Amino acid sequence: MSLVFVSCEDHGLENVDWLQEPTFTNPLKITLSGEEIVLSKDNEEANAITFTWTPANDRGAGTSLTYFFRMDIAGNNFGEDAAPGTITTITEEIPAGVFTKSYTVEELNSLLLKNFKRLGGTVTKLEVQIIARVENATQFQLPEVAVSSFSVTSFSPGPLPLFMVGDAISGGWDYNAGKSLPEKTERTIYHFIGDFSVGSFKVIEKPGNELPSYDPVEDNKIIYNETNPKTAENVFKVEQAGRHSFYLDIDQGTYVLGYAPYENVYMVGNAITGIGWDIGKAKPMTWDSKNPEVFVYTGQFDAGEFKLPLELGNWGGKNLMPSTNGVILKGEATDDPVMLLMPNGQPDNKWVIETSGEYELTVNPAKMTIALKKL
Repeated sequence: MSLVFVSCEDHGLENVDWLQEPTFTNPLKITLSGEEIVLSKDNEEANAITFTWTPANDRGAGTSLTYFFRMDIAGNNFGEDAAPGTITTITEEIPAGVFTKSYTVEELNSLLLKNFKRLGGTVTKLEVQIIARVENATQFQLPEVAVSSFSVTSFSPGPLPLFMVGDAISGGWDYNAGKSLPEKTERTIYHFIGDFSVGSFKVIEKPGNELPSYDPVEDNKIIYNETNPKTAENVFKVEQAGRHSFYLDIDQGTYVLGYAPYENVYMVGNAITGIGWDIGKAKPMTWDSKNPEVFVYTGQFDAGEFKLPLELGNWGGKNLMPSTNGVILKGEATDDPVMLLMPNGQPDNKWVIETSGEYELTVNPAKMTIALKKL
């Protein structure tokens, strides 16, 4: 959240002194109930820390103050100049007349693990900030700000095992015979790559029990279901047998299920800068579990030829190739997107790049397509 400290009525800056940092005899002050906090799973409902602050100073007739509480890892400068998608700052507008903010042990530990991505058992120094924004001033006035910091030791709440059950993954709907869904980030991110059959499956918490479960809804979202039994609509569906990637993010409430027939795709050829035709040094393309059907590479390509082996160091292994030799990729809509699997690398068909430059190459083994984009 970005705080823009601009008055609703800005009639000019006749008094430039109002743009200076405010100084008062009794400035805004924030007090912490503790400076070194150790969290414990044994008392999750207990109060971990309380922040209390004094009322900010009056800023003139007709004005009012809106208070904001912010917290972030020390040194992050509350997200200022941070790259998009990397800001971890927590920002909360405080109701009028409230001058305190508290976190229970469970709440603060959850923020450390999920928002700040800190592991259990680690010490984290956090900074807090109270901002008193001036409202309804005839001219813009800088807010009054108070800052403090504290250290907190988090704990691990322990894993949350999840299981996949259904005819698509475990051979049937025996809730005692589910397949484990690997936990990648504690109680948050789960990811499984393996073979699925055509059919459907559910994700459950407890072996032997259909509920609670994490069920799919529209737009690749999930909901936590404690009451509704299985239907044809609240299950994950697999429409093609084979190797798939299943990614589940409980915090974000999202999932991605995609056909991912190959573990790796490599690039080799004199069009691949710095690699040439050394199959032992073939360059791997990038795969992302959040977009499991595609492999992508972004970078420099030279004028020349290339092919896409699926195995490192093996000319006789599986290759993704064009349907005929010498298919030219220009990064245009008229490029031939068709790609075929050659089980033993023959015939030796290659793609051609005519002009050196920066490109983005996208390979989709699920749809057997290839696309080049000029950058």
